[in-house]
Amino acid sequence: AVRESERLRAGFDSMAHCRIVVGQFGGLTPLVRAVAHALRDHGASVMSLDEPDALAQAKAANLFGADVYVGFESSPNPVLSATFFQVPTFESVGGRVLADSIAAAIAERLTASEPPEVVGMRLPILRETRMPAVLLTVGAPRVSATAAPAVVDAVVNALEAWARPPADGG
Repeated sequence: AVRESERLRAGFDSMAHCRIVVGQFGGLTPLVRAVAHALRDHGASVMSLDEPDALAQAKAANLFGADVYVGFESSPNPVLSATFFQVPTFESVGGRVLADSIAAAIAERLTASEPPEVVGMRLPILRETRMPAVLLTVGAPRVSATAAPAVVDAVVNALEAWARPPADGG
């Protein structure tokens, strides 16, 4: 918790100094590829994961030395959500800040839909990663394909803002 808070306080200067893992758990390969491509265009070092096993994704992200993990999953539920790691005695501050930022950015771009819900949970992918992590639930793959440009833009902009050092210097 202390290391995460200190890293957030210092920032990364820009996304170009970040190692980002973008994962998905099935059916969202085009969305993940678009996000990864956009992040690389902004100078980030990106690893894409198309692995249905959350523990395997967490292990790969940890071995990559990622600064942040953003995952995507589909759901029959049309409500978008951004989930970060939280248990009764601890929450990932970096994950919470990033989840809030992504949810706000998506809400701005998808005005016709309900704003994404931000939820703290103890999911394996969030629990096993050593870096701040967010899991975005984006609805059915067909629906997420329609919203993909807005989601890609929102994730990139939220990550860029998240990576910058705080304006007050910490």
